Amino acid sequence: VDTKGGVGFSFYPVNIEELIAVADAGKIMPPKSTWFSPKLRSGLLIHGF
Repeated sequence: VDTKGGVGFSFYPVNIEELIAVADAGKIMPPKSTWFSPKLRSGLLIHGF
């Protein structure tokens, strides 16, 4: 057992309205803050340019 201690954080998940508001404002989110599960299969969603 590690007796030096530690810190843990638990945050509420980002809802879709907050995510859209951040994207519309041209901002970026911290890594892993937009983790969605289950993930779509690769190639299932295609966007043409």
